[in-house]
Amino acid sequence: MVQTKARRGRPIGTGIDDSDRIARLEELLRIQPDLKPTTAIRVMGFTDPSTIRRLRDKFKLQSRSTGSNTALLSAASAPRTTRPVDVAVIAGTPQPLR
Repeated sequence: MVQTKARRGRPIGTGIDDSDRIARLEELLRIQPDLKPTTAIRVMGFTDPSTIRRLRDKFKLQSRSTGSNTALLSAASAPRTTRPVDVAVIAGTPQPLR
């Protein structure tokens, strides 16, 4: 009799096929490289935190295994440059920066 030790915790994987969602996510990140993967998933219309986490983790795992999206990930996680904000713009009266 073969006895396997009972695994503790949550089972690995959900068994949900997200290949079409991951393909749409890759396309969205290719079109808009300034988006981070989590933001892109939200743009796709997903609001459930569990779904967002599942898709983000599957995307990262797939991109690491294929190596094709390393440029997308590095572009998405690159620091962004921001414009200086004038105090008058925050107050509601837009004025040009000097």
